[in-house]
Amino acid sequence: MEIWLVRHAVTEANLEGRLQGQLEYPLSKEGRKQAFALARRLKKQPFCAFFSSDLQRTKETSYLISSLQKGPHPLYSSLLREYCFGKIQGLTKKEIRARDPRLAACLQHDFYHTEIPGAEGLPGLFRRVRVFYHFLSRFAEKNSPSRPVLVVSHGRFLQAFVIHFLKYDLREPWPFSFSPASLTILEGNFKNKRRLKLFNDTCHLKWPVR
Repeated sequence: MEIWLVRHAVTEANLEGRLQGQLEYPLSKEGRKQAFALARRLKKQPFCAFFSSDLQRTKETSYLISSLQKGPHPLYSSLLREYCFGKIQGLTKKEIRARDPRLAACLQHDFYHTEIPGAEGLPGLFRRVRVFYHFLSRFAEKNSPSRPVLVVSHGRFLQAFVIHFLKYDLREPWPFSFSPASLTILEGNFKNKRRLKLFNDTCHLKWPVR
């Protein structure tokens, strides 16, 4: 089965360098253009199922994709939400340095494994990832889908999902990230055949508007 992973399109908070976490931010004007460009790319691709985070920026991205699709409508789930960054949600790097220089220095050294007061923590994030992964494996087992599953989510959740899917060591540095409105494709049978087929592709954002 193929799993098509999409990161939501850009928000003003993205452009300002804010850690959005589980706070609500709408797509920016540019983000709506990005989501529509992605929707045009996916227009003729049928999906067997469509899942999305229930935060506003992912719901808007999913809605625009769905508006050009004849396939299933998105099913929204809190499992697919972004990582909760605790006390630093909504802040820029500059604001974090001003409020807590020691924490800022730790984040600069290791952004992914630093403990943040009030944050979800990697155990919590990967607990959600494992639940969703198990759901997809059962879905594939029961339905044997010939068409891909589409998932619209957030940067850190998608990082964690790819790490889990490909059996990387989460304790090591996370050497990749996802651009807004990007497409990544995983392929596998949830047992022993797993591969990364496409990663962080944004070529659709360069296509001319028709």
